Amino acid sequence: MKATPAIATVRLLAAPALPDDVPALQAVLEATPTYHLLTHGEPAGPGAGAELYAEAEADADRVLWVLWLRSRRLAAGILDVQLRWPEPDAAHVRLLLVREGLQGKGLGREAARELEALLRHRGFRALRLSVTDENAEARAFWERGGYAQAALLRERVTLFEKLL
Repeated sequence: MKATPAIATVRLLAAPALPDDVPALQAVLEATPTYHLLTHGEPAGPGAGAELYAEAEADADRVLWVLWLRSRRLAAGILDVQLRWPEPDAAHVRLLLVREGLQGKGLGREAARELEALLRHRGFRALRLSVTDENAEARAFWERGGYAQAALLRERVTLFEKLL
């Protein structure tokens, strides 16, 4: 599924990441310091965008989109999805990240809804994601979007799921 289409929303265009997009990926990662401090204990390193791109490209079932603002062509966020995991008809959101200055404006919700529609159209039946207990804002975001707790993966990490 590397021939993944762009996802168009009202305010975003989610385009599959290309090699030339590595600086945009890096810019988004650097524009989300709270997330990185929470999950990694430090800011995103200077090679984080290139590393993310390389990891996604190495996996045929992984799709990495750059979320571009339509109005300003600013890289607003990142959407990273593992397809066919843990079952062939399920997908797992590895990362949905929106620049801190753009959070709370509905962009993440738009991207999630369009991803759900794309996956449903392609025959997927479930979308899953993992959230650490420390990330209360992400937990609330996904719950507002209709995702329910499905399992405790390990201490302090909860699996959420939405049937498509």
